Amino acid sequence: MDLRLPARAVPRDPGITADELARRYAAPVHRFAAMVSRGDQDSADLAQEALVRAIRALDRFDPDRGSIESWLWRIVVNCAHDAGRLSRRRRFLLVRLQQEPPTIPDAEAAALQGIADSELLSLVRALPQRYRTLIALRFGAGLPFSEIGRQLGTTDRAAVMATRRALAQLRLALEERR
Repeated sequence: MDLRLPARAVPRDPGITADELARRYAAPVHRFAAMVSRGDQDSADLAQEALVRAIRALDRFDPDRGSIESWLWRIVVNCAHDAGRLSRRRRFLLVRLQQEPPTIPDAEAAALQGIADSELLSLVRALPQRYRTLIALRFGAGLPFSEIGRQLGTTDRAAVMATRRALAQLRLALEERR
C-alpha cells in the first residue's frame, strides 16, 4: 500500500513564513482596504480576511508562476471584489490613508495638507468601486502602474489613464466640498 501523497498535494515551499508575510505586507494591505471599503469596520474586516486567505494559501504559492507580491495582491484584489459582490459582507482594517504620502503634483499636495485624513478618506470611499480600487492600489498599497495593470487584467497605460480619471473625480469631489 502506497501512502505517499500525489504530487499536486505536496505543499510547496514559498520561501516566506506566515509571520513574515503578515509583518511585511500588513500595512499596505490595510491601507488598500481602508481606501476601497465604505467604513472603518468594513476595512478592518477586509484586510484581515485578505491576510488570512493569503496565509492559508501560502503552501499553494508557486514561485515559478510569479512573485509573492503579485500572488498576494491578486488575493487582496479578489477579496475586495468578493466583498463588493456580497455588498454588506464584512470588509477590512483601517489604517491612516496617508502614512506614506502619495506622489502628486505640488499644487495638489499643498491642497491636501489642509484636508484632514478622515475627510479625504471619506471622499475616497464615496468614489465608485473601480476608482477606489485604483487609488487604493496606487497610494494605499504603493504599487507601480505595471503591477496595478497586472492585478486588474489590463495594460500599464490603461492603469495610468484609469487612475488619472479616478484622481480627477476625487479632485472634483474635493472642490465641491470646499
